[in-house]
Amino acid sequence: MRMFRFVLVLFAALPLANASTPADEGARNLALLRQYGELGRKGDYAAQAAMWTPDAINNGRPMRIDEIRSQLEDIHRVFPDHRSSAVETTASGDLVIVLTRTSGTHRGVAQTDIYGGMLRGARPQGKHFDVLRAHWWRFKDGKIVWHQVVADDLSMMRQLGLIPDTLPAPPSLVREGVTTVFGYPGGAI
Repeated sequence: MRMFRFVLVLFAALPLANASTPADEGARNLALLRQYGELGRKGDYAAQAAMWTPDAINNGRPMRIDEIRSQLEDIHRVFPDHRSSAVETTASGDLVIVLTRTSGTHRGVAQTDIYGGMLRGARPQGKHFDVLRAHWWRFKDGKIVWHQVVADDLSMMRQLGLIPDTLPAPPSLVREGVTTVFGYPGGAI
C-alpha cells in the first residue's frame, strides 16, 4: 500500500516537474529574438520573416510574412550599414522588451512604410543616424505574434537632414519681442 501511495504521489508531481515557468519561457523567447537578430546580420530576411506568424501584428497593423520580409529588405536597402544592438533586455513569459541603439547611413529610397512611412520616397542624403528605440515583442509557440516599437524618429529625421534641427519661434512670440523660448536663444525650439 505504501508503494502505491509513493507511485501515486510521484505521478502527480510529474506535471509540475515538467511545467515551464514564465522565466523559462522568457529565456526561450529571448534566445529566439537573438536568433532573429543574427539572421538579420547575415542578411537572411526570408528566415527572419519566417519567424513571424502569418497573422502577426507589427506596429499596430496585421502583416503577412511577405510584407515583413519586404520591410526587412527595405531597411537594409535604405541603410546598407544598418545596425541595431541591444542596450538592455528583459523577458518574462511571452513578452521580451529590448532597448536598442540603432544606426545607419541613408543611401537608398524607402519603398515600404519602414520607420512609420516617413522615409518613403525621401532622397538619400548620405547622412548617418544613431538613436535609441524600445521594442516590445510577444511570442507564441516559438513565433513572433506581436511587435511594437517606440522610437526617437524626430532625432533620426534631423540627423538624416530631412527636417531642420531647429524650428522658428511662433510669429506671436516674435511680434512680442520674446528672444528666448524654453531656454533656446532667438526663439528657436
